[in-house]
Amino acid sequence: MFDAHRAMKLQEILACRVLETVEQAPPLDINRVKYVAAFDSSYRGGRQYAVIVVYNVVDGRVVEKTYSVVDVKVPYIPGLLAFREVPGYMRAYGKLRYKPDLLLVDGHGLAHPRAFGIATHLGVVLGKPSIGVAKKKLYGELVAIGERVLIKAHGKIVGEVLKHENTELYVSIGYNVKIEDAVTMVKKLLVEGKKLPIPLQIADEYSKTIKNK
Repeated sequence: MFDAHRAMKLQEILACRVLETVEQAPPLDINRVKYVAAFDSSYRGGRQYAVIVVYNVVDGRVVEKTYSVVDVKVPYIPGLLAFREVPGYMRAYGKLRYKPDLLLVDGHGLAHPRAFGIATHLGVVLGKPSIGVAKKKLYGELVAIGERVLIKAHGKIVGEVLKHENTELYVSIGYNVKIEDAVTMVKKLLVEGKKLPIPLQIADEYSKTIKNK
């Protein structure tokens, strides 16, 4: 049986290590990022349809799609989404031929009650820089600085709210990336007519396609 209390304690322990290194995250050379992996899930009948889309930023095209279908063993508990979804993502990730330079995750990173959202969780597990992109706020204080709306949590600026296609996107640091670089990367992947960064938009549509097969 899933132990939510134990999972929360694990998040707190790992988050301490991540928060200590936020300022030391290396600059992300946007021009050298070639492959971005976007993660998304759909659900039906007690099953998770976990997909990963690898997008070539240089060529502007999808180079690989993979998925896994797993029985859901963890209930939906706010703040513990990673424990529900990561097992399916790990199965899908193991099938990839193209290894990504950066992870883009449908969810939050450090803008999380225990500073360990699914974007951070995946980044730590896979040892890759990661960015969370969510459609709703989960945690943190919104701070307006000029025209920017930043997300402050755990004593640090961990994210920014971007407005695109009449919607708001909550971009947050996942793992081993600076907030300025995370925002720049997400902006680079926004296109007219699509509400999400294009790799996540494709992953969102792909997960629904797999679910409905």
